[in-house]
Amino acid sequence: MHLRLEMRVLLLCVTLIGAATAQEPKLATTPMLECSGLPCVDVILSGGQRLKMLVDTGNSTSMLDKTTAEKLGLPLKPAMGPDGKAYPGFSIATAENVKIGSIALGEIKFLVADLQPDIKKGTFPVSDGTVTYTVFHDRMLKLNYKERLIGVSEPMTTDVRCPGFCGTVSHPTFGKQGPPIVVTTGFNVNGKPVTVQIDTLYTGTMLIYPTSVEKLGLSAQQDAAKKRNFPFTDDGVDMIAGVAATESFGAAVLKHEAALYFATPKVHLPDGMFDGTVGHELFTGHVLTFDFRAHRFWMG
Repeated sequence: MHLRLEMRVLLLCVTLIGAATAQEPKLATTPMLECSGLPCVDVILSGGQRLKMLVDTGNSTSMLDKTTAEKLGLPLKPAMGPDGKAYPGFSIATAENVKIGSIALGEIKFLVADLQPDIKKGTFPVSDGTVTYTVFHDRMLKLNYKERLIGVSEPMTTDVRCPGFCGTVSHPTFGKQGPPIVVTTGFNVNGKPVTVQIDTLYTGTMLIYPTSVEKLGLSAQQDAAKKRNFPFTDDGVDMIAGVAATESFGAAVLKHEAALYFATPKVHLPDGMFDGTVGHELFTGHVLTFDFRAHRFWMG
């Protein structure tokens, strides 16, 4: 489900923002919950019902479990494929007046599917579904892994100060056929800059794709014999497990002697559109800030 231009304009630059027009906006905070160890949040519907939803930056379409949708009594409409015909096994549900904490998000359209078989197999985290980054358009989203909090702003109308180094965010598709995702500059492996997808549902540290291994000088690490299974990626795949001297964001080293992963044949690849993916184990103990108005990202 995750890890799915040739001119990479602006993606190789780390932007240090100097002048700013405003301070960081006030954020309404709510507890960061856990769904199979990954970040979740209470999503409140207009009738007061609460859903335990994964916060997903690795897809553009929010998802809702079919059983949950039926219990809520949400009307289901057919999900239409590109050929104009109903796509088997999928529906569309619309929830109005949705809130996270005290912040009103308005209407959210969910792709509805039966998630229970994957949850029972252990290839999808135990949850009611996902809310994706598109829900936070023009807002600031802060994922505070230190204090287990999620902060969300109202829609912003002016740029805000970016403290220190910021990555430049773009939304390419994951490969030629994949969904638009969150990609940023600013990360480094062994001191070399990489352009990476930020995927909050990827449980590893940093994954480097085959098209970037040689240019980053990681051929020896890719030849490691050790492998690790990632149950929530691509319905469960093995990845080669190597070691990087450092994995960092800007000048801040996030991990020394860090686990570094490489794709095996079953891992979906992004057709060389960016270098890698970073995930949950690199975020633990840090604060991630997404400015979805000015398209910037920073860590603290």
